[in-house]
Amino acid sequence: MDKTASKKYIGKLLFSQPVILFAFIVIIGIITSSVNAKFLTWTNISSIISQSTSLGLVAAGMTVLIISGHFDISVGNMIGFTTCVMAMLINKGVNSILVSIFAIILCVICSLLNGGMSIIFNAPSFIVTLATSSLYYGVALILTKGYMQTLYGKYRFLASYKILGVIPFLFLVLFAGFLLVYLLMKHTRTGREIFAIGTNANAAYLSGINVKFSKLKFFAISGVLIGFACMVLLSRISGAQATTGMGMELQAIGAVVIGGSSINGGKGGVLGTLFGVILLSMISNAINMLRISAYYQDIVYSLVILIALAITALRNIMLERQES
Repeated sequence: MDKTASKKYIGKLLFSQPVILFAFIVIIGIITSSVNAKFLTWTNISSIISQSTSLGLVAAGMTVLIISGHFDISVGNMIGFTTCVMAMLINKGVNSILVSIFAIILCVICSLLNGGMSIIFNAPSFIVTLATSSLYYGVALILTKGYMQTLYGKYRFLASYKILGVIPFLFLVLFAGFLLVYLLMKHTRTGREIFAIGTNANAAYLSGINVKFSKLKFFAISGVLIGFACMVLLSRISGAQATTGMGMELQAIGAVVIGGSSINGGKGGVLGTLFGVILLSMISNAINMLRISAYYQDIVYSLVILIALAITALRNIMLERQES
């Protein structure tokens, strides 16, 4: 590799979204810990990653959808519906492992319903999932009659288990989810289809890709990850209601966008999404640590997303100049 090629490679690496987000994470860590020394303790770091696990799994699946040119804004209410069903089954004495398997199956069915209706009606997935979002929320309300389904610690094994008595098991769940999606996108035919369809669906079809079947695959992958997110979330909060998970779809989309994936599809990566999730979780935790009113949290989220978009645009301009 000659010097010119080396400079271009180093330039791309330094201006890559994961590196920029890592710098943001370090800066936030330094500022917050200078005000509150407890921020960088192992207990607090464990809490941040544990709390980000559910959002991370949802965001990993959302990365697949967004890069392929699709959206699922029913995710939050799908989680509320699924966790309510899980809690009701557990309270009726159904085995926890069977309930967990059923949760994954239920989320896959809901996700396939979203993708299938988008294909049948030839409608954007954004519009279809806008409708199904209300559907899942309404069904959850009917099943629970609006009441909280409390488990009283019956489903705590995921959230409470620690590897070697120190490392929370949720660490493994989070990073395993992202690793599997990374391997899927980088080293499988399905991964190549994700980028090809997101770049140009018509060109992908002409090259021999079954676009409709692939779309169902992408939604099914997202459904599996949402199912695991439901398990983690229910284990952490030990209860569910129709509003459980509400708004998580917007946070997940925000994490994907912050991570550098193009909202128009065809470009992005799951590593950036992981850093985006950790950054959002850190911001939420830092707000609490700095004793800032929680009312400012949504404002901070929006500012971070806008700043990330601005940095992405600036990065693309600089990379284009560098290449020219």
